[in-house]
Amino acid sequence: MYLYEHFESSKIMLNNFINQLRITELELQDELQEKSSITIHKKDDIIIKNNQYIKVLKIVLKGKVRVYQENGEREILIYYLNPIEACTLSLSACFEDCKSTVNAVVEEDCTILNIPVRFVRDWNFKYKSWNSFTTNTYRESYNHLINQYSNLAFQPLKDRLFDYLVSKANDTVVKKTHQELAKELGTTREVISRLLKKLESNGKLNLRQKEIQILK
Repeated sequence: MYLYEHFESSKIMLNNFINQLRITELELQDELQEKSSITIHKKDDIIIKNNQYIKVLKIVLKGKVRVYQENGEREILIYYLNPIEACTLSLSACFEDCKSTVNAVVEEDCTILNIPVRFVRDWNFKYKSWNSFTTNTYRESYNHLINQYSNLAFQPLKDRLFDYLVSKANDTVVKKTHQELAKELGTTREVISRLLKKLESNGKLNLRQKEIQILK
């Protein structure tokens, strides 16, 4: 029963993907049904690893994925992938047959559409709607990177930290350690702890054991 329900749910998600991308070529619709696969991933699952060859393009159908680079114990956030989005850096690796330069970890439980690299390349020249999807993916990723650069260059870390906490809050509560926040924001635990205490003294949040409450 579970396998049947999973199959039906996957089928619905793939059809939604086809509709949202406005894929009108019947042949491409058939190829997507036949040659792609759908997988389910839990929070914290790593779905793309740095320095590994990309064998499939992963497109988020449901959930959220964090794409980042790692430098020692620090992370540099590149962008998040939301439903109907693919990792541009992985897409580039598909066309150039090179290794990934990023990691991607599941931020919220995910359903992923997996398309083998050889089809990603072929479809780009064969189908107009697929070419539009890859072009839009590059453009949106460029905008994400510009926004990320602007935040790093012009927004104080204290403000970036608070905005990050607000984006991560589940009903005003963030369950992350100071070390996790430091890693995800590319700084040290000591700096994060100091900024959190300052935000608490300013009435922005309450610090608890292994969680942070955002005050409205």
